[in-house]
Amino acid sequence: MASDNDEKRRIVEELERTRGDLAGAGVELRGQLDFQRRLSVAWQKNRWVWLSLIGLFGWVLSRLPRRTKKIYLDKGGTRVRPPIRSFASTIAGQLWSVAWSMAKPALTAYLARKMGKVGRTS
Repeated sequence: MASDNDEKRRIVEELERTRGDLAGAGVELRGQLDFQRRLSVAWQKNRWVWLSLIGLFGWVLSRLPRRTKKIYLDKGGTRVRPPIRSFASTIAGQLWSVAWSMAKPALTAYLARKMGKVGRTS
């Protein structure tokens, strides 16, 4: 009976110690994950570094080329849609069209022959 009580007491003490360790670890983790506080501390400690980085970032952004957008107007001054340059109007598109028109009958004949062989064997 005494050994049962000692065993229970030992288990209870170990459980309390484990809970305390977990609570301490939880508080430490919560402190490590508090990004707002960490960012505030970093800003206060290294303000000149942050301001330099912000200035450098702004300077880099100012050196990027501006976005140009072409606006098409007709003779009356009203806006018109820009001419659409399609693939078919390019040289590569025209070459593809000629090649496809020549290859399509050969491909159709080849596939018909293959499908005919498969249809006869089954």
